[in-house]
Amino acid sequence: MSSSSAVAVAARAPITRERAERVFYLLSAGFLLVIVAMGFQQYYLHGQASNGGPVTQKIAPLVFLHGIAMSTWIILLVVQSGLIVRGNRKLHMSLGVVGAVLAAFLVILGLIAAITSVHYNPDGYKDVWGARRFLSLMLTNILGFGVLAGIGLKYRRRPEVHRPMMFLATLFVAAPAGFFRIPLIIDPIMGAIHTILAPWVPMLVLGVLLVLIKRLVTGSWDRYFAAGFVGIILVCVLQFFVASSAWWYRVAGWVTA
Repeated sequence: MSSSSAVAVAARAPITRERAERVFYLLSAGFLLVIVAMGFQQYYLHGQASNGGPVTQKIAPLVFLHGIAMSTWIILLVVQSGLIVRGNRKLHMSLGVVGAVLAAFLVILGLIAAITSVHYNPDGYKDVWGARRFLSLMLTNILGFGVLAGIGLKYRRRPEVHRPMMFLATLFVAAPAGFFRIPLIIDPIMGAIHTILAPWVPMLVLGVLLVLIKRLVTGSWDRYFAAGFVGIILVCVLQFFVASSAWWYRVAGWVTA
């Protein structure tokens, strides 16, 4: 091989890895959309809560608004990933403004929905460790999303940071809720792990698989993706201990009272 040919091959290699990474995020975002669609089909089609009953009527408009906003966010993630695959960075950046506003709206709306849900319908959580403990899971879920999305937006001009943070933010907020509503997946886990750590398990397993798949398709380890995912694991473990602590029961009691 001539020196000019070797230079040409070397120049093409990063582009190949870049495209593989772009396709990885597009397919992964599409998979998250499928999980959410499967998990929330009863909600979308019949307006039912995760236990098969009706949504808490006192906050029904809030719950439906949150559902629409979250669905919009996941669809936007797929669209944004698709735009990057197609090389339409200009439109991607323009839609990023919409994404930033939507992310802030989701955090505010999610916090209000979680708190009012356990306040008006604490009995609805008696079969899932109780309202106080489950509140810690919901708050961890939405705040974790906010932190990861915030990091991603801050580093929006650094794709190596922006992409994994925005994807992990969506994985953190959407996968647990989606998996939690798919009986075929969550029932065996709930039966084997009788702790509030159980809802995180499918999401964490999926995250490990994605870290490995990304290594396989790109040919290198993504330190930002791995670091973000390790952060998620640590937060989930911390939430497990907080949910069972006496001080959290006192704090959450102000909401459920």
